[in-house]
Amino acid sequence: MLSSQRPFLRHIRHTPHWPGKWPTVSHARQLTTGSRELEGDPPQPERPKRRQKLRKIRTLDPTKLSPRDYVDFSMLRQPNVELVAQSSDLNDASNALLGRLSATINARGIRDGKFPPNTAGFLYYHTPPYSPPLAGEVRFRITPSPDTASFSEGNDLLTEYGIPWKIPLLHMTDKKGYTGLQTLLLRDGLVTPQLLDIATSAAETLKSTDYGRKIGFSMTALVSSFGRGFNFRVGISNGLCLTIGKATVVKKLINNFANFFVPVDGIGGIGGIGGSARYFPFQGPMICCFEPSTLPEHAGRRVVVLRVLRLHESDPIRPVPSPNKHQYPLSTLRPREGQLLMTMRWGRVQPWSVDVDKDTKRPTTHVGMGRMLRILYENQELYGSPPEPFI
Repeated sequence: MLSSQRPFLRHIRHTPHWPGKWPTVSHARQLTTGSRELEGDPPQPERPKRRQKLRKIRTLDPTKLSPRDYVDFSMLRQPNVELVAQSSDLNDASNALLGRLSATINARGIRDGKFPPNTAGFLYYHTPPYSPPLAGEVRFRITPSPDTASFSEGNDLLTEYGIPWKIPLLHMTDKKGYTGLQTLLLRDGLVTPQLLDIATSAAETLKSTDYGRKIGFSMTALVSSFGRGFNFRVGISNGLCLTIGKATVVKKLINNFANFFVPVDGIGGIGGIGGSARYFPFQGPMICCFEPSTLPEHAGRRVVVLRVLRLHESDPIRPVPSPNKHQYPLSTLRPREGQLLMTMRWGRVQPWSVDVDKDTKRPTTHVGMGRMLRILYENQELYGSPPEPFI
């Protein structure tokens, strides 16, 4: 009888114990958690907690910055900053209404999604020159020291494609996490309540229009004046473009920019109709800007052309194979720094251009290039035009 029970007893886990006494709480803890702490051992000192560096910002006005507003975002993905909106007057009753404000700053548009080493300096508010107030944005100025005198010696943090990293006002009004930034801007008089209302309304309008509700501002071409550089990609898919006016914002998804029709073998062609297809012999990113044409053939008309400002060494312009056996003037069509972007029309190489007054008879629901670029002429009348391109 006993021998028949032994096989079953082998499957019962044996709980070890120490001679002369039952397992204590410390011993039980060792069995269940692997802790080596035994009864009677001196308590182990707690590992000191890593203190998160406190980052406080008291203003976004570049004329009011102090060394206390200096922050370091190096190698961080989403650093959090505390926003001090209360006044220094302890008797100010409005301080109690503000509470504790904070904002999470994202490294969108930065390679690997992290702020690069030595990203230390000041967050500040900036409205691009010759642009409406609606085009305002928060930027990051990298400086050699916390001394505010070094602000003018520093440089704005750039995205991986060479344009300034920014948090547009349009993006701030659409995100609850940026309420604190809006409070600082209002307190310092950098924006007005009316401007915030316009920005909020414009952001809501963008959601209800085509191409989806979510806008990735880090990869969207923001255009608010002639001569202002923006990142753009030539090829089949060019990306989203926002043109910002005094009280309006026009959104357009641009495809086949500067492409031209070419014949292809077979009926229907490749992606085309009637034996033709859209084609541009190069693809890749570049920094460019819109500008009013001064070419003789455009005299007396409002025509916009596109100038290439900078090409990217890390992501160079690449040739695209032709869909047919024809030879095209690749050396003339290749985008070049400082030159107008070229295309082909009616078999002739010429600058890409848009007459902004040609599509005025189309319904307002249609967002063509002409309607989008007319805003730049309106901004030019209100805010002027730069003598030369800028980024």
